[in-house]
Amino acid sequence: MKKPSLPRNKTFAFAWLIFHAFVLAPCLFIIARAGTVNLDADLFNMLPKPDIGKAMGVADERLTEMTGQNVFILVSHKDFDTAKSVAETVYSELKDSPRFKSVSLYSDEAMLQSVMDFVHRYRWNLLDDEAVETLSSPGGAESFAENALAKAYGAFTFSSLDKLEDDPFMLDEYVLQYYLASLQNSGTSMSPKDGVLATQYDGSWYVMIQGILSKEGAALASKSNAVVQIYDVCEPLEKDGVRFVYSGTPFHSHKSSTSASREISIISTVTLLGIIILLLIVFKNPLPLVLSIASILLSIAAAFAMTYTCFGHIHILTLVFGTSLIGSCIDYSLHFFIHRKANRTLASGAEIRRHLMTGLLLSLISTELCYFILVFAPFGLLKQMAVFSLTGIFSAFLTVVSVYPLLAMPADAKRSIPLIDALAAPKWYDKKKIGRIAVASIFAVTLTTLFVNRKNIKIENDVNTLYEATGRVREDAVISYKVLNYNPTGWFIIAGDTVEKTLEEEEALCKRLSEVNEGKALGGFIATSQYIPSLAKQKKSYEAAGNLLPLAPVQYEMLGYDASLASELQASYDADAAKYITPDGDIPSYLKKAISSAWLGEIDGRYYSIVLPISITDEAAYIRIAAENPNVYFENKIKDIGRDLDRLTKTILTLFAIAYVVIVIVLKIFYNWRHTLKIASIPLLIVLVIASIFSARGIALEFFSITGMILVFGLGLDYVIYMVENEKRSDTTVNARLEPFAILLSFLTTAVSFGALALSSFVPVHMLGLSIFLGLTTAFLCTVL
Repeated sequence: MKKPSLPRNKTFAFAWLIFHAFVLAPCLFIIARAGTVNLDADLFNMLPKPDIGKAMGVADERLTEMTGQNVFILVSHKDFDTAKSVAETVYSELKDSPRFKSVSLYSDEAMLQSVMDFVHRYRWNLLDDEAVETLSSPGGAESFAENALAKAYGAFTFSSLDKLEDDPFMLDEYVLQYYLASLQNSGTSMSPKDGVLATQYDGSWYVMIQGILSKEGAALASKSNAVVQIYDVCEPLEKDGVRFVYSGTPFHSHKSSTSASREISIISTVTLLGIIILLLIVFKNPLPLVLSIASILLSIAAAFAMTYTCFGHIHILTLVFGTSLIGSCIDYSLHFFIHRKANRTLASGAEIRRHLMTGLLLSLISTELCYFILVFAPFGLLKQMAVFSLTGIFSAFLTVVSVYPLLAMPADAKRSIPLIDALAAPKWYDKKKIGRIAVASIFAVTLTTLFVNRKNIKIENDVNTLYEATGRVREDAVISYKVLNYNPTGWFIIAGDTVEKTLEEEEALCKRLSEVNEGKALGGFIATSQYIPSLAKQKKSYEAAGNLLPLAPVQYEMLGYDASLASELQASYDADAAKYITPDGDIPSYLKKAISSAWLGEIDGRYYSIVLPISITDEAAYIRIAAENPNVYFENKIKDIGRDLDRLTKTILTLFAIAYVVIVIVLKIFYNWRHTLKIASIPLLIVLVIASIFSARGIALEFFSITGMILVFGLGLDYVIYMVENEKRSDTTVNARLEPFAILLSFLTTAVSFGALALSSFVPVHMLGLSIFLGLTTAFLCTVL
């Protein structure tokens, strides 16, 4: 049947020009207006967000960002003065850097004095539950007063005795001891020494510098990353017994991202050189190679522009995963240039386009459908990847059907590829018979393997397996844990309609946690209400403290003061009746810093706070406590990321299945049932082979391997669609071997470039590369056999 005529070359070229102008112009305008490119390299934006509601999710995201930007630099030396001196040098180099929101080293007396002044001002309201219970019980006030006298005449107090006239019951001292105990139980093992925070461990002194990274400093794969600056400053000072210990998520993120980038660069360079040599050998002309690379670059530019226009930024991982465009671009280009080089029955570029159009169009539709489905995935990164790939692949398709046909055809004498004859199948080879046996055998082997290893077939994302610290980073992680005794991996998020309600909910939670962790090491936690109680608790404290006033005359006399001061104390008490503190009130900077990671404030009309255990001592109990209250949510970050990735992986598989059904329907429109089932069997085989090999190796299916399946899905369909189109032509000449040869070249260039990623030691890249390589190999073998 004669194929319908296609629009002339000029019409195609005009469509190509309009499309790329429409895609590129808005992006260039946005970038020019902003004056910069918003490239997102935030580690935590690579991860799915927990399904806990919008506002609660914002609270979780804010805390994740804060904890993920904290760094600790421990300066170690056997001599404290040396360690402190080196720490001061590092601090002076980092404190004014734009890569940090803040850098702190000193813990001076002025800070402590501001806390003491604050405590004195609000002393009536800051008594803990134990003191309130004591003062409210018979004889409790007398007992409390006696203890205050013992402290006043004791050898040491935290508070100043100069204020005894205003505070004869030493409420300041009681509250300060409570504050210091809370800080000690909820933070690191560091304590003030000579104006800095330090501790001694295993014969060496450790002085702590704490930093919070700015957005610029937290960017991965960037020269402005703060970790790079830390290393640049510290490494020259690490001599003469000085040892630096680096602690915090940014150090691990920097290590993994730089290692992965280095490996991928080496692998990509070697494989690209191999591909260039292969194409030059086949075509003996640089033009196909140059135009293929130009097509790849243009499609990546178009993909970048559309994604940037739609989202206002682009994540660096979108660019990494978007390298799947290389396979599709080369695939389209190779088919065109092989027919241009060796198919003498086609006299022009327009005829080559007409000859290939059905296969190219079906390949485009099937691949685009796979990515279009991902637009609906509940994960911003996948949405970006989908838009990136949709645009880039369509750009590559337009380039092949619009620009390439404008090229002049080579002379007939040069239109041959000797390698095609060298790769011709032997006469005894029966493709139909051997192909059926091969496909049936693959089905049988994979199904048997899956049945034997059925216990290993599961979707499981364990974040701990995706990255394993090695070398210096691992050593530092071990030392810092021993020195700091601080390892927060989970937290509670508390919500309330008002500040007061949130603090009350938090206090109830803290009481339950204290009961669960009673007598346990590392059972402390950080909470705003430890330092800023709810108004209800402040009122109880105020009322309980009032029980001391009748004892004031005697107390003053026991301290050597005139008993008449009792009336002034009463007046002071009455004046402070409505003096309450709130998290957003006038709080000393030292305390603000202590609760900076705990009080999140107002988000979408509700108020949120965090209770941060320094270690998860009983996860089951924590989950049970949170389940009892709809306003409390507990998150074990590492496990919950795995859980969210499991949920996302299942969602992707569901979308994958929907795409598969839609593609089968589309194929049936163009082909009979025999061809439709033949084409549709390839994606099914890809899934079965990958799943069977993973199960045989005891590897669970996870996010990155499933993503690899989707990336290879479209390319696998391309192979068999091109082959079916070739078989339908019933051509017995040398031209019949052009399509299998094009598929072979496409497989070699794509499988080598992506399969090489399986050699990476970075687990996500390894899993992605392994999945793609297995899928491509399956699709290729089932197509050409």
